[in-house]
Amino acid sequence: MAIKVSIPYMLTASAGAEDDVTVFEVPAARKFKTASVRISFPAGTYYELEISIYRGIKQIAPYTGVYQGDNEVIEDEFIEDISSGERVILHYKNTNSTEVREAFILIRGVLE
Repeated sequence: MAIKVSIPYMLTASAGAEDDVTVFEVPAARKFKTASVRISFPAGTYYELEISIYRGIKQIAPYTGVYQGDNEVIEDEFIEDISSGERVILHYKNTNSTEVREAFILIRGVLE
């Protein structure tokens, strides 16, 4: 039975930080088919927070480059089949060396 799922993540990136965070691991004997990602960048982010989404080591959203923003919401559709045991990874980089940057990420899809 297919179930629509939403995976929320509140990102707080320390000054100058760059890292990967596992936001979801596909349960055994299931498949996760992504549908979209929604990223809210608060005012004052100044395009200094870069975000991308990976399946393992492969970047799946955006296709190239990174998401960035300031006082805006980015909604992007992307379809990717992610198999049992694979992880959805959020990669981020805060290019500001003195200030914390935040964003709210919501990944949507279907768990089959």
